[in-house]
Amino acid sequence: MNWFYIDESILEGDRRQGPVTFEDLQLLHSKKQINESTLVWHKGLDNWITWKEALDAELSNHSEEDERMLRETVEAILKERIEEFHKKSFAGFFVRAGALIIDWFILAIIWEAGVHVLDWLNLMDFNAIVEASNAFIEKYSADPMSANLSEEFMTIPGMKDLFLIWFILQTLYFVGFNGFLSATPGKFLLHLKIERSDGSKLKFSGALIRYIFSLFTQATLVFYGIGYIIAAIDPKKRALHDFFARTQVVHVRKRSSDSDEKSDLKKD
Repeated sequence: MNWFYIDESILEGDRRQGPVTFEDLQLLHSKKQINESTLVWHKGLDNWITWKEALDAELSNHSEEDERMLRETVEAILKERIEEFHKKSFAGFFVRAGALIIDWFILAIIWEAGVHVLDWLNLMDFNAIVEASNAFIEKYSADPMSANLSEEFMTIPGMKDLFLIWFILQTLYFVGFNGFLSATPGKFLLHLKIERSDGSKLKFSGALIRYIFSLFTQATLVFYGIGYIIAAIDPKKRALHDFFARTQVVHVRKRSSDSDEKSDLKKD
């Protein structure tokens, strides 16, 4: 936009100067060649206005424009987040339970293989543990109401070692897979993954925190598994440890591009 201004230093003749840009006027003002009362004008204005009025109007326009752009940006981000939330499919109680059963089955195989290796290396007498366990079961069958059964079970020779091995394997299994891949093999098979509540990727530290809280959820099994059952009523299908660790389990959706490629291959 071309601006004109009145050069008050000219005493005779045409004092109108220009055309100049708005930035030129700002430079002239900084050099004190014009002041706030200097008259300026551009095509579209009915009358000449002072430089101060022109500057205030320009700043007001910029402020309104910046505010509008900020508002539109925020609205676009919120709209994108809302659309992403509605597209996200949270994994429910039963599919998560299925993934956990698969993981426990895999863990049981690894655990048993590890125990047999230790037995083969003469680091553990697995047969003696089995015999002692059978004797305990016979005693339990004869007197199931005995108050000391749980204490006696843990005093079976080698039983604490078996539980320790299970705990170590379970820790490495869940923290390792969830920390590096955001899903255990059970979740992979059922197309699930773990993410943070804001949708970001689960990191190793987050997986460790989630596992620690999951031990509390496992402890609720003696209370009818309430720590897992709440996933059936929560809108985001979160279990107890998800609340504490601020995580969620979602279905993994294949990209539309992948499906497009498959459809193209079928056409070919």
